[in-house]
Order: sequence, then C-alpha cells, then structure tokens
Amino acid sequence: MKLTSFKDASKPICYFNSLVQIEIPDSFSIKEIRGVWVANVLNIDLPTIEDLNLYFLKFREMLDTCVEFNINTIYFQVRTTNDAFYESNLNPYSRYFTGKEGKRPPIDVFRCILNEAKKKNIAIHAWCNPYRVSPDGKQSIEDYLKTCDSMNFAKLHPEYLVKDTSGKLILNPAREEVKQFIVDSMAELANRYEIDGIHFDDYFYPYSGLSEDLNDLADFEKRIDKNQSLGDFRRMHVSDVIKRVHEMLKRDYPKLRFGVSPFGIWKNQSSDPLGSNTAKACSESFSGQFADTYLWVKEKYIDYIVPQIYWEFGHPIAPFADICDWWVKLCEKSLVDLYIGHGSYRLGQTGEYENPDEVVNQLKYANQYDAVKGNIFFSYKSLLNENKEKPGIDKIKNLLSR
Repeated sequence: MKLTSFKDASKPICYFNSLVQIEIPDSFSIKEIRGVWVANVLNIDLPTIEDLNLYFLKFREMLDTCVEFNINTIYFQVRTTNDAFYESNLNPYSRYFTGKEGKRPPIDVFRCILNEAKKKNIAIHAWCNPYRVSPDGKQSIEDYLKTCDSMNFAKLHPEYLVKDTSGKLILNPAREEVKQFIVDSMAELANRYEIDGIHFDDYFYPYSGLSEDLNDLADFEKRIDKNQSLGDFRRMHVSDVIKRVHEMLKRDYPKLRFGVSPFGIWKNQSSDPLGSNTAKACSESFSGQFADTYLWVKEKYIDYIVPQIYWEFGHPIAPFADICDWWVKLCEKSLVDLYIGHGSYRLGQTGEYENPDEVVNQLKYANQYDAVKGNIFFSYKSLLNENKEKPGIDKIKNLLSR
C-alpha cells in the first residue's frame, strides 16, 4: 500500500526531501520482543502501594492486558528520581511507590511483581533513570532536599548536583563518584532480583541544557585533555557509565540484558554524513543529551537499543520511515538488537496520528526488516484508553494478537 495523507488521499506521503512515496507492506511479521513501558514517575501508569490490594489488582490487570495484546516484556520503571521501587541499601524507597520517600512497605512488593509476571511468562526489565533527582524545578534545592529521605544520595552529597535551565536537579554526570554510584546501584539491583534486564531511558544530560549557576563547567576546566571540547567531555562521561554498567553485567550477571531507549535522532545528515535523513532543525541526542548512541552500537556497549521514534510518517522534518531506516542500517550488521519505540500515546492527536492505522502502519513498515527484533509501546496507560486513541489501540491489539 502506497501511503497517503489521512485527510487527503490525493497527497502522497514521501521520504524526507524526496518524491519517493512510502510503501507499507500488506503483510506483518511478528517479532520476538513485544513490549510496553510502565512509567512510575508521577504515578503515570500505576498508583502508590498505600492500598496494597488495589495495587496488586491493578498490576494483575496490567498482566492480563499484556496477554491480550500478546506483549511478552514489561519495562518497569524502578528508579524515577534517584530512588528505588525495590529493597535497597543504596537508595530510598520512592515517594511514587510508597507515598513518602524512604517509607518501607510491609513486604518486598517488587519481588511479588516479578513472581506475578513470571506466572504469565512476561519478562521484566528494570527501567532506571540514572541521573534525575527532581521531577520539576518548582522548589529550591534546599526545599526539595528536605523532602528527600536521609539515604538519598543527592541529600548526602548535594555537591554532586547540577540543574537544568528550569531548575530540575540531576546528578552531575561528570563526577566519578556519581558514575560509581550508578554502577553500584545497578549491581545491587541485579544481585537482589531475578530480573531479565536493566534498561536506561533517554534522560542523560537534560534536554533544556544546564543552568548557568549550577553546572559541570568546573569539572570541565579540570579535564586532563585540554584539547577536549565541552561536548566531547560530556559524551565521554555518559559513554563511560554505559560501558561500565554493561561490563559489570556481562562479568557478574551474564544472563541479564542491558539496553537503552534514546531520543530517536543521533545526528542529522547536515551535521554528519553518517546522520539520518532528517532536517537540520531536528534535535540530536549527540549534542543535546550528549548521548553518542552510534558509538554504543558500534562498540557494543549495550545489548539492545530502543530508539524512541514517536514521529509520524508524515512529519514535516522527522518522518518515521527515514529515522527507522537509519537505525536499521546501523544495527543490521551489529550484535546489538534493535527494537522500535512507538508513541502509541499519540494516537488521536491532531495530524497523521488521527489516523487509527498510524502505529499499525509503523509496525508493518518497521517489521519488514530482519534487523528489527521487537516493538515497544509508550506507555501502558495508552493501551487502556477509551477515548480518541481507542480505534488505533484496538488495531494494534488485533495486529499483535492475530
């Protein structure tokens, strides 16, 4: 099927800067990994456990929904804001888990979650945000840290904090103490629980950039290689954490898989001939979050990668097909598995996502490639929506479960 605009069938949808019309295969190839992200920050997908009976009812409903959609992997967020959704000697229980940071539940709820998922043959990857400390910048550093438990690494070491231009706090990626803390936290998690993998999201250096008054410039001035640019300095430290976590897991927990779900664009061709066929105006993870995902794939610092390709086929500067093709080319001869991240939450939004077939078409298009090993949806809540997203969600369900 040659793709046309949802509202104007006479208008072809083409590859970026091209007259070549995108073609959607009629057939669909089901892939090994069918996953969904469960976002726990701000209780997006699950409530707190203050009512344990309600919590486990919601979680069992989640597992049943996954079975209905033929989903076999959950990327369950267990570190949201420098905290834990599991028993830890390094990190306090999350306020989004127990209702108050540091409050201990009566039982090991995460272990119960893993046991329930195992009954349904659903794998659990522990989704971790390595750096984020606060979800917003509404409070001063002092006021926010007062709300944190005494175990919180940021409260113990406020000297390791930097903030973005909106006041959100993150751990300073350039500090060795921060990097070791992240590695140690991942090792503890892998040691305590029979998880199937560890998963990092796209939040490395903040999207908005660091503030002028609390940043990593003092660390940059102390760099050993004075010829190193600020961008290279930041990328070096982010890549170092990725590499060290992977090496630790391969050494001590070789059965566990380690993956990352980065922003979907590494670089544009205008920045680098190796970049994707996307417009110069598009943001780039390489220079925005200082995440060199190309390097991580080429050097196999990870076991799998899930680019967040949340743009539609008809997007004016970052079309789905062009970005998908770039990742396929990067991964097709690599030992790093490629899963595509789909923005199912966008179904029903103004534009091409008004088309109930938008994500179904993405699935058919992406899965025609052998290099694509799976599909992951953001987020679980979108699978339940009974509003404008429902027609598109029902089509996804029918496609995956037929």
